[in-house]
Amino acid sequence: MKRTRSVQVVDVLRDVGDALRSGASLRQAIVRSAESPGSPLTPAASALTAGRPLVESLRATAASGHRGDADLSSALCILAVHAEAGGDPLPAVRALTDRLGRRAAARAEARALTTQARLGARALLLLTPAFLVLVVASDPGGVARWLAEPRTRAAVIAGVALQGIGAVWMGSIVRSATGRPSRYAGVPFLRAVRAVLAGRARSQIDAEVAEASETMAFALDAGLAPSSALVAVAPYARGEFGDALRRASEDVASVPHEAVTTAVDGLGGRGASRFAAAYVSSVTLGVPLAPALRSIADELREQASIDLAEDVRRASVRVLVPLGLVVLPAFVLACLVPLFVGGLEGITG
Repeated sequence: MKRTRSVQVVDVLRDVGDALRSGASLRQAIVRSAESPGSPLTPAASALTAGRPLVESLRATAASGHRGDADLSSALCILAVHAEAGGDPLPAVRALTDRLGRRAAARAEARALTTQARLGARALLLLTPAFLVLVVASDPGGVARWLAEPRTRAAVIAGVALQGIGAVWMGSIVRSATGRPSRYAGVPFLRAVRAVLAGRARSQIDAEVAEASETMAFALDAGLAPSSALVAVAPYARGEFGDALRRASEDVASVPHEAVTTAVDGLGGRGASRFAAAYVSSVTLGVPLAPALRSIADELREQASIDLAEDVRRASVRVLVPLGLVVLPAFVLACLVPLFVGGLEGITG
C-alpha cells in the first residue's frame, strides 16, 4: 500500500532523529535521511549538497511547497528556527515526530469514519449503470430498439441526466460531511445553493489555527520571543488564518498588543480569538505562550473529530433526499420504462 505524504514526513523525521542521536549534525542528518527514494527532504538535501546555507535551504524548501503540504512546511520551519537559534534540535525533532504521527493517525481515522458514507453513495449511484450494462450484455438488440423508438430514447436520456444530477448532489453531500472544499466554494451563489442542497461546509479556520499554533509553539521552544516566533511561522501558515498572521507580522514590531487581535478580527471559528487572547496575554503579562498554544491546538483537533462524526451521521440521512428525488426516478426512467413500453408493444403486436 502506498504511504500517504504525512506518513512519509513522519518517517523521514524519525530518520533525522536517529541520525542526530548517532552524533550527526542537522545538515548531515537531513542529507542522510533524503537518500531514500521519494523522501520529502530531497529538495532541501539537494540545496545543502550544492553548498547553500542550512537555514536558507530549509526555509526555501518550506516556502516552495507549504501550500500543498502543511506537515512538511511546519517541520522545515521548525528545523530552520532551531538551526538559526543554534540549540539542540533533537528534542524538537522527537516532539515534532510525535505530534505529526498523532496528526496522521487522526487523519486516517477521519478517512475511515467517512468511508461508509462514500461507499454507500457510490453503491446507490451504480444501480442504474449496472442495470443498463446487464441489459446491453443480455439483449443488445433490445437496447437498439429502445434507442430507435423516440419515447424510450427520451426516457433513457432523461434517466441518465437525472443519474448525473444525483451523482453531483450526493457527491456534494459527502464532500460537505468530510470537510473537503469544493472548487467553486468561493462563488457566493454556488456556495449558497450547495449549503441548501448538501449542507453547510464547516469552516477550516480552526484547523488552520491548530496547525499554526503547534508550529509556533515549537518555534517558542527554540528560544524565540512571541513576536519573533510569529514572524518566523507566518510565511508558512495556510489559509485565511495564515493570511491574517502575515498581516500581523508586518505590524507586530510596532503595535505588538493590537496587531494579532486586529488581524484575526472577523475570521470566525473558535480558535482565532483564543489564539489572539493567548498572544496578548503572553506579551502583556508574561504568561508562557507555548503551553497555551498547544492546549488550543489539542482542543481544536478534538472538537474537529467530534464535528466530523456528527457531520458524517447527518450525511447518511441527507443522501436519502437525492436518492428519493433523483436516483430512483432515474432508475425507473432509464431501466423500467423502456422494459414496460417494450412489453406493451410485444403484447399488442
